Amino acid sequence: MAHILQHHARRILAHSSRTTTRFFSSHTNKTLWSSNQILHSRIESALDQKSNISTVLEQWRQQQGNQLNASLVRGIVEKLRDSERFHQALDVSDWMIERKICNLVPEDFTSRFHLIDNVLGLKEAEKFFESIPKNQRGESIYSALLHSYTKDGNVNLDKAESTFEKMRELGLLSKPCPYNSMISLYGSIGKRGKVDKILRDMEGNNVEIDSVTVNKVLRVYAFRDDVESIDNFRARFEATATLELSTTLDMAEAYLEKDLKEKAREMLCRAEKFKDPESYERLIKLYGQAGEVEDVFRIWDMYKKTRKMDRQGFRALIGSLLKLDEINRAEEMYYKEWECAGFKFDRWITSMLEDGYREKGMVNKADKLMYKNRRDIELELDTPITPLLEVWGKYWNQVKPSDSRGLIKNLLDLNQFSNALEVSSWMFQKKVFKLFPEDYATRLHLIEKVLGLEEAEKFFETCIPENMKDYSVYATLLTSYTRSSKTLDKAESIFEKMRELSFLSKLSPFNKMISLYSELGKRIEVENVLKEMKENNIEPDSVTMNNVLRVYAYVSAIEPMEKYKSECDDNVKNLKLELKTRDAMAEAYKREGLTLKAIEIIASKKEVHRLWNEYKKDNKGSNNEGYLSVVRSLLRLGDVKGAEEVYKEWEPQGPDFDYRIASLLMSRCCEVGDNEVKVEKVLESCREKKKRMQLKLFKEFYGAWAVCSAFALVPPGWTWFFEEEKFLGWTGSVLLLLFVISELCLN
Repeated sequence: MAHILQHHARRILAHSSRTTTRFFSSHTNKTLWSSNQILHSRIESALDQKSNISTVLEQWRQQQGNQLNASLVRGIVEKLRDSERFHQALDVSDWMIERKICNLVPEDFTSRFHLIDNVLGLKEAEKFFESIPKNQRGESIYSALLHSYTKDGNVNLDKAESTFEKMRELGLLSKPCPYNSMISLYGSIGKRGKVDKILRDMEGNNVEIDSVTVNKVLRVYAFRDDVESIDNFRARFEATATLELSTTLDMAEAYLEKDLKEKAREMLCRAEKFKDPESYERLIKLYGQAGEVEDVFRIWDMYKKTRKMDRQGFRALIGSLLKLDEINRAEEMYYKEWECAGFKFDRWITSMLEDGYREKGMVNKADKLMYKNRRDIELELDTPITPLLEVWGKYWNQVKPSDSRGLIKNLLDLNQFSNALEVSSWMFQKKVFKLFPEDYATRLHLIEKVLGLEEAEKFFETCIPENMKDYSVYATLLTSYTRSSKTLDKAESIFEKMRELSFLSKLSPFNKMISLYSELGKRIEVENVLKEMKENNIEPDSVTMNNVLRVYAYVSAIEPMEKYKSECDDNVKNLKLELKTRDAMAEAYKREGLTLKAIEIIASKKEVHRLWNEYKKDNKGSNNEGYLSVVRSLLRLGDVKGAEEVYKEWEPQGPDFDYRIASLLMSRCCEVGDNEVKVEKVLESCREKKKRMQLKLFKEFYGAWAVCSAFALVPPGWTWFFEEEKFLGWTGSVLLLLFVISELCLN
C-alpha cells in the first residue's frame, strides 16, 4: 500500500506547486481579460491563499472608482463553476446580487440555482427557485430544476414528473433538454416504456431528436441488451447524430451479451477512433469478450503509449487473456510486465491468475502464487494512512474528488477497510466538494465492515439525507442484511422498500435475496424471486444460477434442479458452476442413489475415485456408462493419469463396441499437445479390447448354442464323454460343436 500512498501524496504536492495563472488562460473574452491584468493577479492570489474573491472585487470596485463590467463578473462566476470551485463561485454570485452589479436576467438565476444546488443542497435550491419572480422563470430555470430532480433517480420522481407537466402547461417543452432529462431519469430506474413514451411525445411535438437524445436512448436500450431496438433506432437517427464514446461501448457490451460479436466489433472499432486513453481499459475487457487476442494486445500497446500503466489496466489485460484461454500469455504479462512495473501487490490480479492455474490443473503454480500473495498482504498491512491525510490537510483545496475516491477504492481492493474509512471520514468532514449517493453508499459499507452493522444502521437512519438514498445506498444496506440469516426480516423489509421505490431494475438485489434464501433452504421463496425477475425482464447470470441450483440441491429436488440447469445452459452466457454448487449437487445425487450423476458433477478427484470404487462394489460388472462417466469426470478435473488407469481396467460389454471412452482420452491428448505415440497407444488398446469383447461374445453365444444342440442330438450314452471335467471349457465346446454339426450333416 505504501506505493499507493506515495503516488497520491506526490500528485497533490505537484498540483499544489503549480501557479494559478491557468485560471485565466481561456481565450474567451480575451480583450476583456487583458484590460484587467491587475485584477486578474489579485484574484489568482486570493485563490492561492484560499481567500474570498468577493473581497478582492469589492476592494477593486471602491479603489479609484474602478468599474466592474457585468460580463466580467459573470465570466468569473462561470470559470469558478467550471473548475468546480462552487463555494467561491457562489460567494461571487452573492456579492454580485448584493451590490446590484447588473440587472439580473433568467440566465443569472439559472447559474445561481446550479451553485446553490451544488453547495447547499436541493432543498435550498428549491427555496431559491420559489423566490424567483414568475416573470423571470423561463425555460432555462425550469430545465435546471428538472435536471436536479432527475439526477437522483427515483428519489424525486414525483417532483420531476410534476415539473415536466408544469413546463408542458407553460409551453416550455420546445427544446430537447427537458425531454433528455426525463429520458435519463426513466432510464436510470428501468422504466423502458416511459422512455419510449417521451420519444413519441418529442416526435408528436416536432421537437428535434438531437445527438444527446440519441445517445441517451441507445444507452437505455443497451442497458437492457435490447439489440433489436438498438438496431432500429440507429437506422432512423444515427446518420444525423454523433455517437458518444460511452454509447458505443455500451452498445458493444449489449451485442456481446447476445453473442453478436461482429456487431460488437464494429462498435469497438468506432470506440477506438475516439483515441481516449481513459477508455482503453474497458476496450481491453470487451475485446477479450469478443474473442480476439490480437485486438487485446493492440489496445494494450496503445494504452502503454498514452498513459502510465496502473493496476486497473493490468486487471483488464490479464482478465481478458484468461477469458481467452491464454494462460501462458497471462502468466508472461504478470511476471514480465506487472512485477517489473513497480506494483508490489494486487489481490485481484493474483487471484485471477491463481484461479486460471487451478482451472488448468496447474496446482503447483497456483500454490506458489498463493503463498507469495500471503506474504505481500502482510507487508502491505503495515503502512499507515495518516501521513497522506496530513499532506492533504495542508493542501485540501487542491484535492480533487477523484483523488480521495480513487484512494478509497484502492484501499478497498487491499481489504484495508479501517484506512479506507479514515479517508472517507476526512472527505465527509472537509466538505471540499459535493458528495453523491455513491459516496454515502461506500461509507455505509465501510462503517459496517469496521464498526459493525448496528453503527451502519445508525448512519443510514440519521446521517444520510433522504435525497441521497438512491439505489446504491439501499443495495449496500441490503447486502449487509443478506449476509446472515439473523437479519432475514430486515433484508426482506429493505427489499420490499426497494420495490416500492422502483429500485429493482437491476439483477444484484435479486441475487442477494436468492443467495440468502438458498443458504436457508427456502425453495418457495427462491422460486418467487425468480418469478419476479422474469416479470421485470431481469436476466439471470452465473451467480443466480449457482444459488438456485444449491437451494434445489439442499432439498434434494433433483428434477427441478436438472431442469433449471438445462435451461441455464441454453440461456445464460459464460456459465461456471462454483465448487460449492458442485458439492451440493453431488450430495443431492448421492442421497438419491444416483452415484454416476454425482461422479459427473463432483469437483474432487479423490471423491471421484472413492465414489467409483463404491459403485463398482454395488454394481458387479460395471457397464460402459459407468466407465464413461468416471473417465469424463477425471479428465474434466485434470487427472489424466487416473482416467488412463480406469480406461485400462475397462472391458467393454458389447454387443456393440463403445468408442466414446477411448475418444475422450484421444481428444485430451490432442488438446494438451501430447505426441502421437499416446494417441496410437490408445488406438492399439482400443483394438485389443474390441477383439477380446468379440471373442468373449463368440464363446458365450456359440458355447450356449452347442450345449443346447448337443444334448438334443447326442445319444444318451455319449453325453458322459463331454461331461467329464477335462472336456469342459472351450475345448469341450468345440468338440461338442463339431459333433453336432456332423450329426446334422448325416441327418
